[in-house]
Amino acid sequence: KQWYQRRVAITAGGGGGSFGVTTSVHYKLHATKPFCEIIFTITDFYEPTWDTKTLVKWIGVLVDSAPTFDQKWGGYWTLNSGIFYYQGTDEELKKDEFLIKIASLGYIRWDRWNCAESYFAAKGGPDDLQTYKSGWDTYHVASRLAPLEFVKNSPDKLKDILKWIIQNDFPSDTYSYLLGGKMMDVATYATAVHPAMRRSVLQINTFDERAIQRLRDEIPDSGAGFNHAAKNEPDWENQFWGTNRPRLERLKKKWDPENRFNCWHCVGYLSTT
Repeated sequence: KQWYQRRVAITAGGGGGSFGVTTSVHYKLHATKPFCEIIFTITDFYEPTWDTKTLVKWIGVLVDSAPTFDQKWGGYWTLNSGIFYYQGTDEELKKDEFLIKIASLGYIRWDRWNCAESYFAAKGGPDDLQTYKSGWDTYHVASRLAPLEFVKNSPDKLKDILKWIIQNDFPSDTYSYLLGGKMMDVATYATAVHPAMRRSVLQINTFDERAIQRLRDEIPDSGAGFNHAAKNEPDWENQFWGTNRPRLERLKKKWDPENRFNCWHCVGYLSTT
């Protein structure tokens, strides 16, 4: 109780056992806006043929669209499905160029198409609000950021990487993010995250060691998404914080000189073995 009276709380989360200390909270309310939740699955990638033609077309639509995504779009994608959120009405969504391209792929099953007066309502709130389980100790997740310039200048290279993952891994064993939008308006040194996060349009997550190594080889030093970083990420300090690392280490020494807050994949980590 005393901790909360002081508005100080220990916050758990942020991926692999990281933590932070919250000293104050500021809430900003916004007027609700209409939102749509759209979930689809590509239906021709199944036994016995495992046809990849539509998957390859979907990769083309995704990569070609990523550099110019409307800020109304957000969400997640795999190589054979999508879970997207669109800030707008059902009528506006049906006219959106990205949605039209997805629909034109054919072999698309719309698993959910729900438009409502707010994001909360589109997700099913308050009566049918759903979330996803987390904290699997057996999942070996890893991630790589795809900066805007890389996607814009080397689209064929990125398409080849994703096609290779299809050929060597099960496509649903990727679970990736759309990035960009407002977060690109934040200065690269304003927060702790890797500067590449402020200029990336995709974060590619995978559960396969071969796939993440291919991404590291093809997009070196692009940074890892901290919340989905590999437990064995090579050179993790630089891949998590990039050029922000020296500043963070100075702050660590200033405010925690005795290293009381010590954890794996945290700034200034010291091994206890």
